Amino acid sequence: FFMVPWVLYQQQLLKNKDQVVGKIAVIRGGLNTDNPTGLLNAAVSEYVQNTGFNEFVEIYLDNPWIRVVMSGINEIEFKKFENQRLSNLDEN
Repeated sequence: FFMVPWVLYQQQLLKNKDQVVGKIAVIRGGLNTDNPTGLLNAAVSEYVQNTGFNEFVEIYLDNPWIRVVMSGINEIEFKKFENQRLSNLDEN
């Protein structure tokens, strides 16, 4: 998919009912390179092209090998937060 070497990704569609409103992608790369930041900048640029997006950065800024990129954040239908847990893989 990417023309940028040493980059892997996983993406998921974001839907409201059956309508796709965006995507979220985790992009990983540059593990054995001198410039993982530059490599991932190029990968993100290629992935998003001319699409509006949000990018999320790891809180401690000590992981230059991962980027999380998202489109459609303003179109997502949010649910009330009530005891959801990251560890519960069965909840919707």
